[in-house]
Amino acid sequence: MLRMKPILYFIIFLLCASCVSNMDMYKFPQSGKISIQGSWNNPIFWTISAEDGCKVFLEPLTGDGDGFQVRYDLSVFRPKPGYGWVSIEKVLPEKFDPDLPVSLQIKSSVTNADLEIKYIDRDGSVFGKKIPLANYQDKWTRIVFSIENLDYWWGGNQKFDGFGEFALAISGRDSGVVSLKDIGPAKPDEELSFIPGGPRLDPDRELPGFGMKQRRDSLLIPEDPLVIEYLKVLQDNSLPDRNLLPSMENDEAHTFNNTLIAMAFILKGEKERAEQILNFYQQATDKDNRDIRLQNFYVNGEARGFYQMVSLKTHRDEIPAADRWIGDMAWLLIAYKYYEYVYQSDKYSDITVLLTDLLISFFKTDGAGGYVQHGWRNGDKQLHYKTGHPEGNIDCYAVFRLCGEKDYAEKIKIWLDSELGLNPNLFIDLYSWRVLAFGSEYAHILNIPEYDLRFRKTIAVDLDTVVGFYHGPDIDVENIWLDGVGQMACAFIAYGDKHRGYFYANQLDKVIFKKRLGNKIIHAIPYTINGTGGYEWVNSSSGFLSTIAWYIFAKNEFNPLNFKTEELL
Repeated sequence: MLRMKPILYFIIFLLCASCVSNMDMYKFPQSGKISIQGSWNNPIFWTISAEDGCKVFLEPLTGDGDGFQVRYDLSVFRPKPGYGWVSIEKVLPEKFDPDLPVSLQIKSSVTNADLEIKYIDRDGSVFGKKIPLANYQDKWTRIVFSIENLDYWWGGNQKFDGFGEFALAISGRDSGVVSLKDIGPAKPDEELSFIPGGPRLDPDRELPGFGMKQRRDSLLIPEDPLVIEYLKVLQDNSLPDRNLLPSMENDEAHTFNNTLIAMAFILKGEKERAEQILNFYQQATDKDNRDIRLQNFYVNGEARGFYQMVSLKTHRDEIPAADRWIGDMAWLLIAYKYYEYVYQSDKYSDITVLLTDLLISFFKTDGAGGYVQHGWRNGDKQLHYKTGHPEGNIDCYAVFRLCGEKDYAEKIKIWLDSELGLNPNLFIDLYSWRVLAFGSEYAHILNIPEYDLRFRKTIAVDLDTVVGFYHGPDIDVENIWLDGVGQMACAFIAYGDKHRGYFYANQLDKVIFKKRLGNKIIHAIPYTINGTGGYEWVNSSSGFLSTIAWYIFAKNEFNPLNFKTEELL
């Protein structure tokens, strides 16, 4: 996700060469990698990198032992309520034994950020573990870890092939200081501070029958009709022209979220309401546009696509740091194709061609396959990442099939199969969306997060118990990402165990809450169960667009990535 998720792929490129240093602090080398020789505890032997807009500085630790401080700022307002990151890295020799524990002492001044320990091997495989910095607030704590504690995250392959780098990243939305000292190899027989990495399989994972432990329901509870009424009231009361909807009753108008709502309106027969959203983007195609911040497909005659997020009031990227991401534009194109499919209309043929041509122009061949590159980043400061983005390419695969661009779709599928495989440590939509897009042949991958208690959570809510999914594998977090519950429900219903899909769709009924909006009583669904695991920004008293859309999709047994099944076989 580069969507409303906290870990929304924010550190895919730890090794980028962004280096920030403009304060009168400790001076250290600004480029290149430095030899292992020298102290682990001297900042001169580390290099730094940071996401655009984030800052990091290293200072020697004074009067408190042998080490240094990482002073950082991630508080720049992100394109969505997500995370920024900074990283410090140290080259290690290939002969360094990954089974040899490493220890360090850590003290943090902040609560809303995470420490990410990373081993990066010779072929670019990243293995890591994320730990809340709140665990180390205002007190020195010694931690010991080895490769045994880390999960494969991305890049290269799932085998550790010898050291390239050791990295410590800080990710979140906070600013502050993390102090580190006494860093270096520990004794071989020292007890590790964390449980081993890898899946935590539920012993009841394959229990037959129906019920909470079996995670199956025999019937799908009917859709709550007051949930779509929430969307109607929100659309009628947000803007005078009644086009875009705010994501969380705020001033943020997200392309992805509005696209899902347009599809939900079409699904429920609300044609005019869907058109209000779809018309906005079709009309935002002024080739003479000169305002780089305006939500417009063109800038000075160049096709760039649409921003992920703009201000609802001004329709501009006011941060300015939003991306024009291919995943959001693929979903927007899917919505236009769904309108065309349902109403047998070519009303949006012009914007359909523009979006299709843009995605094709970003396609890059990679071996036997290929991928669609990222699009414009960070307020149009950069075009593309250096490699492909799996989630966005699932979206592109789906829409290329809908548009009849089967050659591009098949190349993307080859690339995705190579990149993702059966990795048990992905974000949850890389399982659910793959199944929705690829079909029943891939239904078995739903059991990767379904069986694993790092993903699947059981949480008491009021007088009930809710079973659902966190957005990724984290045994320490007790929260449910309700978008993911709806996505998994849709995937199970479409191609897997339908009764399991009913179960998860019915779990969402337990978190529906009543509220008054626009002088009407309606029902809404929040984004997450609580604010833990990086979701402190969630307003629990507000509904959230994408979660509500996935609820409606699940209750109507609808697959938004493959609604033309009979034509795509």
